[in-house]
Amino acid sequence: MSDHIRLTKSELTGFATAIFTAAGVEPAMAATWAQGVVWANLRGVDSHGVIRIPRYVDLLKKKSINPRPAMKVERRAGAIAVLDADRAPGVIGMTRAMDEAIGCAKAVHIGWCAARNVTHAGAIGYFALQAARQGMAGIVMTASGPLMAYHGARVAGVSTNPIAIAVPGKRRRPFLLDMSTSTVANGKVLAAKDKGDPVPPGWGLDAEGRDTTDPKKIATLLPLGGPKGSGLSLMIECLASLAVGSPLISLALSGGLADNPFLNAIAIAVDLQAIGDLDAFTGEVDLLGDAITGLPRAEGVERILLPGERGDAILAEREASGIPVPAGTWKRLVAAAEALGVKAPG
Repeated sequence: MSDHIRLTKSELTGFATAIFTAAGVEPAMAATWAQGVVWANLRGVDSHGVIRIPRYVDLLKKKSINPRPAMKVERRAGAIAVLDADRAPGVIGMTRAMDEAIGCAKAVHIGWCAARNVTHAGAIGYFALQAARQGMAGIVMTASGPLMAYHGARVAGVSTNPIAIAVPGKRRRPFLLDMSTSTVANGKVLAAKDKGDPVPPGWGLDAEGRDTTDPKKIATLLPLGGPKGSGLSLMIECLASLAVGSPLISLALSGGLADNPFLNAIAIAVDLQAIGDLDAFTGEVDLLGDAITGLPRAEGVERILLPGERGDAILAEREASGIPVPAGTWKRLVAAAEALGVKAPG
């Protein structure tokens, strides 16, 4: 086998849908989940794409992910909604959370949905874009258990809690910032393992607390920008977890939480029309993009990229020529499918 195989968007989405359905997920929900997972691959965020499916299948078997969730809004108060996602697949729970936030924003111009009992959400920019497509600003944050060293510590003390922000443009595609609070997301370490590649220094620590370039030895990720990344992660834990009475970090560090697959999250939608003129705003977004991309380039830089432009370019290329899946990822994906009686495409 070559170092990767290449599938169309339709083939990979159909395969993912079939796996989720065979694992007990309602077919329409399985299709929605698969679409969100494959979206990450389409934009080059392979660390959050189909590489995660074998783990999702394991969590479905363990009932940690609920294949038939009964999600419920537990509280509404003005701009605030609190959603219990009932261990829904991450894409399903977070899509609902942003729908709730958008609904609040349509009523009172801003919406904040706090969600508990969500499972791994994947690439959270997917949900921030939900708001941008409605002419709103979207902000999404998720919180999980310890995966990353707090600055100054040599063991995991906080999570890689990501944040995504999207704003609409007029002729330009939305600006989309989607970043982990770690130097890299854990999925990139998984991807390096699948490819058999070393990783750069500064990605993670081994079991002894030493920097390592061997992805198989990484036990703890390192925060982006040292105290900046770990501090931002800690504040996301406060807003997403403590606010809904569902602490993750303190419980885990006290020994009360082992391998918890659940997350807490926040989805925020802001009605830009309530702040000013939306048409003028989107026009200014375009002008800002023009100004930034027109700056003198540093030596060796062919093009200055705005937030989301790299993903947009990869999306266009992969929709046209297919999605590459590393051989290691494909082997694990096919094994998970065959165990469920699902045949791989091709």
